[in-house]
Amino acid sequence: MSVLLWLLLLVPAQESARVRSHGASFRGLGDLPGGGFHSRGLALSDDGRVAVGTSASLSAGDEGFLWTLEHGMQPLGGLPGAESSSEPRALTPDAVYLVGKTASPRGICEAGRWSRAEGWIPLGDLAGGDFASGALALTSDGSRIAGWGLSARGYEAVVWEHGVLRSIGDLPGGPVHAAAALISKDGSRVVGTGTSARGSEAFLWTEAEGFKRLGDLAGGEISSEPFGATPDCGIVVGESTSSSGIEAFVWTAADGMRGLGDLAGGAFESRAFDVSDDGRIIVGAGIGAGGPAAFVWERARGMSSLASFLLQAGAADVQGWTLAEANAISADGRTVVGTGRNPAGETEAWLARLR
Repeated sequence: MSVLLWLLLLVPAQESARVRSHGASFRGLGDLPGGGFHSRGLALSDDGRVAVGTSASLSAGDEGFLWTLEHGMQPLGGLPGAESSSEPRALTPDAVYLVGKTASPRGICEAGRWSRAEGWIPLGDLAGGDFASGALALTSDGSRIAGWGLSARGYEAVVWEHGVLRSIGDLPGGPVHAAAALISKDGSRVVGTGTSARGSEAFLWTEAEGFKRLGDLAGGEISSEPFGATPDCGIVVGESTSSSGIEAFVWTAADGMRGLGDLAGGAFESRAFDVSDDGRIIVGAGIGAGGPAAFVWERARGMSSLASFLLQAGAADVQGWTLAEANAISADGRTVVGTGRNPAGETEAWLARLR
C-alpha cells in the first residue's frame, strides 16, 4: 500500500460519517502559507478524496499543491535548480502519480511527473526549439503521459512512454501547433487539439489510424478544443464555436459533436472541463446573470448553475461564494473541484460533494 493511500485511511470516522450523512457539502480548500491568498483547484483522484491545483506560496506565485481532508493543502515544490513554480494537471486514479509542468533550469517550463517518493521528475522536451514542454494527462499506471513540446517546427503533440519522449505531430495542412490533452486509461487513445488548414480542431489519435478530426459545432468559425473525457475517451467534452458563440460540447463516435448550451441571463459563453465516467454529468464554466459561473450539466436536466444546485441540495456553506469554474469531477460524478471567490473576495480553490 502506498504511503499516500495509507494516510488517506486515517481520515477520522466521524468526519467521513458527517460528510455522508449531510449529502451535498461544500468547502474552501485554503491556500499555501506565504504570498498573497490565491489558489485554484484543477484535478481530482477518481474517488474525489485527493485534489490538486496551484496556490500562491512563500516560494512562488503559483506552486502546485496536493489536498486531502486529513492533511489539508501540501506544497509540491518544483525541480531542483529552479523556483518552486509548478502546475499539476492530472493524476492517476489512486493519486500515486501526478503530471504537469514546472519551472525549469533548462528553459521556459518543463513537463514533469510527481510522486511522494521521488518529487518532480523532469520529462524533457523536443529538440530544435526553445525549451518548453508540458504534461496534461496520464494512464492509470502512470507509464504513458500525454502533453506538448516545442520543436523547430512549432508546438507538437507528444507522448512519453516510460519516460521516453515521442512526437505524434499535428493535423495536416496548417501551421504546426498542437497539444495532446487527454489519454485513455490504457494508453491506446490520445485526444488533443491540432491545427489544420481549416483552423484549430479537436482530434482523436491512435497508433493504428493516426489522426481523426472530432469536428466542430455548426455556425461559427472552425475552432474546437477538448478538456475532459471518459476513461476510454469514448466521450469527450470541451469547447467549440457555434452560431451562438463559444459553446461547451460533448462528443461521441455515434453522435458526433453537439452543443450543451449556456447558463441563462448572461452573454453566451460556456466551456465543458470534465465528465463523469458514465458520461451522465459534465462540469465546466459559463456566464450567468451575475457573470462567470461554474455549471453542472446532467443528461436528464441539462445545464444549471452549480452554486444553485448545491444550495438546493442543502450545501449551505456555498452561500457568499462565487463559483467561477468547475474544473474536474470524480469518476462516480459525486465530487467536483474548482475555483471561485470566497466571501472575503479572495480567489480560492473549493471542493463540493453533489450528493
